[in-house]
Amino acid sequence: MIQPAAALDEHDPSASPLSWERQMGAARGAIGRRIPRAALIGTAGAGKSSGLQQLYELFTGQAREVRVLHESAAAVADVPAQHILLVDDAHLLSDMQLQHLGERAQDPEASLIVARRPWPARPALRAITARLEQHAPAIVLGHVTRADILDHLDARGQRLPEFCIEHIVRTTRGVAWLAAAAVQHHDSRDCAHDRDHESLDASVAELIIHRLDTIDDGLRRKIEEVCIAAPGAICTEDGDPDDWALQGYAHGLLVRSGEAAPLVRAAVRQALPARRLIDLCVSHPESLRDPAGLPALRDSRVADVLISTADRMLREDPRQASALYDAAVRCGAPEHALSARRAGAAWSSGDLDAAAIAVEDAISSAPEDVPAEVSAVAAATWAARAMMREAHRVHQVVPPTDEVTRANAAVAALGVGEDGSPVPTVPHALPTAIGVSSALLRSGLQATTGPDATESALADLIRAAEMYTRTRRSDALCELPAVVATVVALNLGRLVTAQSVLEDAIDGDHGGPWARRRLLLWSAWVAVQRAHPAEARELLRRVEATGTARLPTRDEFMLQAVRVAIARRYEDASGQDAAWQRARAVLLRTDIDLYLLHPLAELITAGTRAGDADRVEPQVRAALQMVERLGSPPLWAAHLRWAVIQQGILLSRPDRLTPHAKALVAAAVHSRVAAGMAKAGRVWTDVLAGSVAAEAVTTAAEELAAVGLMWDAARLAGHGAARTADRRVAAQLLACARELHPTDGTRRPEPTAGGDADAVDRTAAEEVLSDREIEVARLVLQGKTYAEIGASIFISPRTAEHHIAHIRRRIGAASRSEMLARLRLLLGDNDVGAGQTTQPP
Repeated sequence: MIQPAAALDEHDPSASPLSWERQMGAARGAIGRRIPRAALIGTAGAGKSSGLQQLYELFTGQAREVRVLHESAAAVADVPAQHILLVDDAHLLSDMQLQHLGERAQDPEASLIVARRPWPARPALRAITARLEQHAPAIVLGHVTRADILDHLDARGQRLPEFCIEHIVRTTRGVAWLAAAAVQHHDSRDCAHDRDHESLDASVAELIIHRLDTIDDGLRRKIEEVCIAAPGAICTEDGDPDDWALQGYAHGLLVRSGEAAPLVRAAVRQALPARRLIDLCVSHPESLRDPAGLPALRDSRVADVLISTADRMLREDPRQASALYDAAVRCGAPEHALSARRAGAAWSSGDLDAAAIAVEDAISSAPEDVPAEVSAVAAATWAARAMMREAHRVHQVVPPTDEVTRANAAVAALGVGEDGSPVPTVPHALPTAIGVSSALLRSGLQATTGPDATESALADLIRAAEMYTRTRRSDALCELPAVVATVVALNLGRLVTAQSVLEDAIDGDHGGPWARRRLLLWSAWVAVQRAHPAEARELLRRVEATGTARLPTRDEFMLQAVRVAIARRYEDASGQDAAWQRARAVLLRTDIDLYLLHPLAELITAGTRAGDADRVEPQVRAALQMVERLGSPPLWAAHLRWAVIQQGILLSRPDRLTPHAKALVAAAVHSRVAAGMAKAGRVWTDVLAGSVAAEAVTTAAEELAAVGLMWDAARLAGHGAARTADRRVAAQLLACARELHPTDGTRRPEPTAGGDADAVDRTAAEEVLSDREIEVARLVLQGKTYAEIGASIFISPRTAEHHIAHIRRRIGAASRSEMLARLRLLLGDNDVGAGQTTQPP
């Protein structure tokens, strides 16, 4: 019936005019006219009834005639046009009632203010709203902001701490009645000991469940699905006849997109009966990607879904997969059966401590039945702790069972100087990417131990790394295939190749999340060796940005080695001393293995210069014994012996040099690197004895630089300049030292006063050509064909041809002879055989 002077009832006890207060300013233009006409649209509890009550009081205070329509519209036609008609809950009116109301809306002289929910929106109701909107925009209620809450509190002289307001806005998603209920139930006395607002959330949860109890069963089941499923997993489709998302929004239980506010999601998850919750989890496995907020469900079906979901996530998000495996155990999955998966997930996410705990639990629970996967994680964990011998012992106790563990066992064995010969593969097995990668890794490693290890070993290792990248696996490994290939490339003096291997590995996500930090550290190491300190520092910053609080010992060793290398080359004495002090502490905790010999060589020299030769002596002895057990293969022994020679030079102990110099001379026939070192060692001995031959020193220094030892090359030339009395020779050697000295990339070396003003330094070449182009250019000057260039640096002949064409354009050469002349000037290469190619570029 039409009530001439009745107060409006607020249907929802938790409703509050939070959003109405903000809208009042916009509404005054519509309601303050001679003929008030407006539409109020809002969800349940948004303040529609409160707003109409305020309007009722406003109009009656102005002595205007006001009528309120509740349930019967039989007399709507009898209400004079000049009387103000307020209609609440218009969405509940019958078709007949809406017809009469529509006739009044058509009359522009009739005062009419209608409040309704956004659903159901029947055509007649939409027509009424559209007609009223011709006079004034609709007043839309239902969403509140932080400012609305502050205004509401200010109007009542109340205050709430900022973190409490932020909690309310975040957990309610701005749903008006939820925010109003949270403000109403908030008690500041709880905040001192309940900063997570658990008691407040529990109070509002009771109201949510009560509201859920009042809606249609079909809608309730849909909202329960929304609250269990992952956000966005359940979507309403265009033309959905049930229109459940809009229904849930109209009831104030969902936001407009069909998602549930965090408060609603948590309340429903906690209130659901166990059986219903299990059924929903099984039917929506994506919900188990985030088990937070779900009570423990001891049900084998839920455990199975958790495990399968974790298996799918292991590669992309191992940390979350680890949490899901833990949840599966809480749901009743046998802990021992998941030990391998849990250990692997923890390892893949880079959580060494969690991986170690999972391994220890698996071993202690069933020491006679340790899964092979657990042993793989155990070995990798020991290797990450820089204890490769323990990793080797693991593989001796638990023999390899597949291609990956066979390769891993070979890496560990060779790493401690034991026989790493290939394990026979299963006959008649079809090749797989991981199988081929593992076989190449084993064969490549074995080839490096021969006295005449050639580039073919490096080629196998590079292919092993590339193939492993393509598998998209993140196995627990004692060392990454890409790192093994990088170390071998460094030992062969192939710095650009080492950089290329690492760049490809990082771009391809080689080894998964756990491996990225290690790849970045080795990239920084290579950058220092290539005299790019700014790049190395940036890579170290990227390592720090991974957010790892504590690095495994192996990675910490690499980090400190890079810092020492940078400090020794580009910082003052105090910086070098500080870097060494940090590295020394890590060195004491590190058992050196074969793959750490290259950075160890740096620390041997740094420690000796710092007066700590005795502290590095145990590592030196252990490293020498390790390579001697392998037969002192030049590829692995050369840099170590060179470091000991440098130590002897620094200590002025010729007896320290002799045995290692002889070993390098013996290996020179098989190794380009050993040959360069042997020659430099002889010349350096002569220099220390006071015999300085400028040509011999220069040649030896250039050969050292050619095998990647630019810093040592510059030091050799510098020592020669300091020990000669001939000023012309000193100037010549200083010019050589400046040319070979790795710069920091911020300045070009000054020409020396010895007539060397026209010399082009190494930085100049890098400003014109890329590192790969410089490598190709040197091979061109050696007279190699396209095919020979490709074979030397592992590219195709067509790619080599492309590089040469680009080089010619970059240096502006019009002919082949002009290109060769400019390259000789640019690279300082005057080889007699240059240009004698059988396949002219």
